[in-house]
Amino acid sequence: MPRENLIVALDVGTDKVATLVAVQDETGLKYVGKGVADNESGMIAGNVVNLEATSSAIRNSVAQAEKVSSKIIKSVYVSISGEQIRSTSGRGVVTIRGSEVAQVDIDNVISQAMTLNISGDREIVNVEIGEFVVDGRTGIRNPKGMACKKLEVEVLILTASMTMLRNLVKAVEDAKLQVAGLLVSGIASSWAVLEEDEKKLGVALVDIGGGSADIAIYSKGDPIFTASVPLGGRNITNDISRVLKIPPQEAEKIKCDKGDVNSENIPETEEVDVIEIGTNKSCKKKVRQLSAVLTPRVEEILIEVKKRLQESRKENMIQTNVVITGGTANLKNIEQLASEIFEQPVRIGRPNVDEKGTGFQDVLCSTSFSTAVGMVNYFASRDRVVFAKESESIISKIINYLKQLFIL
Repeated sequence: MPRENLIVALDVGTDKVATLVAVQDETGLKYVGKGVADNESGMIAGNVVNLEATSSAIRNSVAQAEKVSSKIIKSVYVSISGEQIRSTSGRGVVTIRGSEVAQVDIDNVISQAMTLNISGDREIVNVEIGEFVVDGRTGIRNPKGMACKKLEVEVLILTASMTMLRNLVKAVEDAKLQVAGLLVSGIASSWAVLEEDEKKLGVALVDIGGGSADIAIYSKGDPIFTASVPLGGRNITNDISRVLKIPPQEAEKIKCDKGDVNSENIPETEEVDVIEIGTNKSCKKKVRQLSAVLTPRVEEILIEVKKRLQESRKENMIQTNVVITGGTANLKNIEQLASEIFEQPVRIGRPNVDEKGTGFQDVLCSTSFSTAVGMVNYFASRDRVVFAKESESIISKIINYLKQLFIL
């Protein structure tokens, strides 16, 4: 039997918890299980607001995935999102003592790049290593063994609120699971929906989930900036529920079925059946009225994202597209609206998953699963899949993981 790694992605969102199970062996990567559970009261914009509800949703999602995959899940990779995520650039420079770059030199230059004044209420969750510079030569991906006198490296350091992080980790641990690693949602989704050419030339990813819109900018193949807007699909649903006076569940359903940000495409006579709030009575609502409610909120989200891009001062590095993914990306004509607001080409990013035999390819190719699919791709791309040890702190896992990146 070939040796296999079990990679389990856990996307803990505002509306749902999604679990995706994949097996990696010598023959490649195969998806073998999934699970989805509602999490309507457990999270808001990346923050745990109800620990018990979130932990219960995690258990239910993982239990479904175990049943489908026939695997026992003990450790998971967890997504993190929300406005409390911060990104900072770091640069390391070391002089090489020997004649060529050794592993210890790579470790040292990365460690130096990570030496930042991080406040006591924050913790490093991801370090994305960019290009190395060998004696002034840029674009080096792995300098090990190269002749060199001065070695430099660029990194993007992602930190999160310690309170936010500990509550999320506790919710996972209360579900009797170990946290194998953490990944910022914007980075995760990029591994599912962005093309390598886009990353090299310059692209912005906007993942609009239930509670937040997470942003990642790539240039020269590497992430150079991340940010988040605390608005998402739940805000749209709440607006529909309040204005049309229907239950949130009904609002979510008609948003997904009939949501369109261009009312001109909707016949004036088109209606949709809904249940009135507080009753079991059915009534009809104009689909154009639905569009009139949701469009201003979608515009607000996109305008706030544009402000973050402008504030980053990296907007001029976006040379290809703005790519939109996440559940809200399924709204009809959002691509056109976003293009007008960003004044740039926009496309919808869907995971490119060729798993016809799994029975759930349609789910895997959904924008709602971009983060989960991206997490699997991210950790499967590493030479080793790192599993958590109970005594190992999050920061220790990150440092050990970085050291393994360049072991050939």
